[in-house]
Amino acid sequence: MTTNPMPRPPYERRQWLAVAVLFTVLAPAAAWLGQALSYGPGAPGPYALFYVVPFALVAATWIPPRTDAQRRRRFALGSAGCLLALFYPNVLLVTWLVLWALTAS
Repeated sequence: MTTNPMPRPPYERRQWLAVAVLFTVLAPAAAWLGQALSYGPGAPGPYALFYVVPFALVAATWIPPRTDAQRRRRFALGSAGCLLALFYPNVLLVTWLVLWALTAS
């Protein structure tokens, strides 16, 4: 026999909105900061398309969670998206340098 949990009050159900807005603001700021801190020339053209992955992770935080586990997953997705947006230029630069070093020898 399963029991249905009591529905949460409206103020608890809407707390995910503040988290989604926070990650939505932080992701472009992290992308800009990552570009500013990187020694690379920026991410022109097709390289900028890889920002789709971090921003898609942040967009997933806008799906309203129904359980505490979903709420934790949405928080983890938003955090991972912001971190990927921050470190993407450095990862791209290191990858480019490693490929350059391997092909130059």
